[in-house]
Amino acid sequence: MDRASVRADITVALDALGAGHPQVVPVPEPAARPCTVVALLATRKTPPADATARIAAVLTARGWQQQGDGGEQVYTRARWRLDVGAGTWPYARLLDLVADGQRPEGDTFTGVIALARRDDCPATAPG
Repeated sequence: MDRASVRADITVALDALGAGHPQVVPVPEPAARPCTVVALLATRKTPPADATARIAAVLTARGWQQQGDGGEQVYTRARWRLDVGAGTWPYARLLDLVADGQRPEGDTFTGVIALARRDDCPATAPG
């Protein structure tokens, strides 16, 4: 799987929420950009409890395997790991995920964060 395919899977999965179109943003470390995908879907309110289930349905239909007991939203596919979270995070959480000039404004971010990283990525994993 290449980065474009991972990006497409994430975009389709987050679009399934019907809460707007996700923004794919670069990570701060240039060496990680070819092997990392970060997507943000800002929402006005905390995403509903079924949001992660809808995302999971799309991702598993596209060949991603959910890892763990279902409490965590971690998926793997072809040497990629994808972490998905829905909620509200302090702005500081975005500092190591999103490059300068691409970060949403405000003290907190509410919505969905999806972070995919290829296993052989040479740069330090964000987050």
